Amino acid sequence: MLHSQLESCLRECVQDLLPDADLSQVILLPCRDTRFGDYQTSSLIALAKQRKLNPRQLASSVLEKLSLERLHIKAELAGPGFINFHILPQAITENIAAACQSETPFVRRAKVSQTVVLDFSSPNIAKPMHVGHIRSTVLGSCLARLHRLIGNNVISDNHIGDWGTQFGKLLLGWKNHLDKVALEKDPIGEMERLYKLVNAATEADETVLEEARAELVKLQRGDPENFGIWQQMVKLSQSQFDTLYSRLGVAFDYTLGESFYNDRLKGVVDDLVAKGIARESEGAYVVFFDDKPELAPHPAIVQKRDGAFNYAS
Repeated sequence: MLHSQLESCLRECVQDLLPDADLSQVILLPCRDTRFGDYQTSSLIALAKQRKLNPRQLASSVLEKLSLERLHIKAELAGPGFINFHILPQAITENIAAACQSETPFVRRAKVSQTVVLDFSSPNIAKPMHVGHIRSTVLGSCLARLHRLIGNNVISDNHIGDWGTQFGKLLLGWKNHLDKVALEKDPIGEMERLYKLVNAATEADETVLEEARAELVKLQRGDPENFGIWQQMVKLSQSQFDTLYSRLGVAFDYTLGESFYNDRLKGVVDDLVAKGIARESEGAYVVFFDDKPELAPHPAIVQKRDGAFNYAS
């Protein structure tokens, strides 16, 4: 705060003496050697040379106009046109006392409030949080608090992983292998077991993989049974997430997971097809990158041939 106040006073004096001066050139820097003071400016030397003036004389004129008593700062002329500034003890005392009386000590409020959108935490349904999720949660919450403190409008969203191909396997496992006692005792642990069980089965048997895909398509198309099971998975997982968030003191303005966009996906694909960006290929809809050699080997499937959508969608 003292630095900005002192630099502002310095620029006002320069403007009075040199109305055409570029004030951004008037810079106040910490002294490299504190024997000469706390802050120093050499800007007047350059300004004087630009106008063929005597640098020391210009610095002396600025020094005469400076009124620093209220800031409790002593200024002195040095060398060819330097001004050195010494912060007196009373300045430190008054600034600390004023800061301690503020609701936000030592925080500089934003001059213009901005809207800041923060997406953080983002755990996956039916899976335990790992250290990466917790790291994101802590960092995101800190950023949200800091931005609110300086006066910005913060919108925080927990974009949970509550949609996607894994739910076909989870649904198949839930319907055929669910241990209700284990689910009540450790919901996420039981759902993780179901996923691993079915995932291993799909790797050994193509028929099981097709069954899982069929369950996913039914979910994406709004099948009441699958949608109801999915809602239970989300509710059970969110309950455990919330327990951790409560311990960490973290809250969100929104929790809009991947499922939030499900109703919009068909429209996106239709729009891509209508604009010639995506086209049908072997029953699926795909975006090809014919004009980008580096991406050409990696086309993006936006709707699978079984009608299901994916993360790219």
